[in-house]
Amino acid sequence: MPSIFGPEALSLEGVSCTFVSRDNATQRYTAVSDVTLSVGAGEFVSVVGPTGCGKSTLLNMAAGLLSPSTGGVKVFGEPLVGINRRAGYRCQSESLMPWRTALGTVMAGLEFRGVA
Repeated sequence: MPSIFGPEALSLEGVSCTFVSRDNATQRYTAVSDVTLSVGAGEFVSVVGPTGCGKSTLLNMAAGLLSPSTGGVKVFGEPLVGINRRAGYRCQSESLMPWRTALGTVMAGLEFRGVA
């Protein structure tokens, strides 16, 4: 679906993500099922919902940290393979860099790539 803000920067197309139980390999848990989402270049999008509804799973798939069990992820029309290097990602917990501010933590990725 085209965006009023420009080309589709990110699209999740019918993605699902299922995890295998640690205790029982035959038990599976579906965190996200058949989600389609388009984000245009320049758009600001919030993913909101109760604890355990799959928000982090969706963001992890968009960042390339998780592969969808079904469906696909595209970045500017190209299938995402591996880590999405065009995305910035801020974990819910500051435990990786507790000495940094929220902005400092976000800037870390740019610093590591030599951009900032």
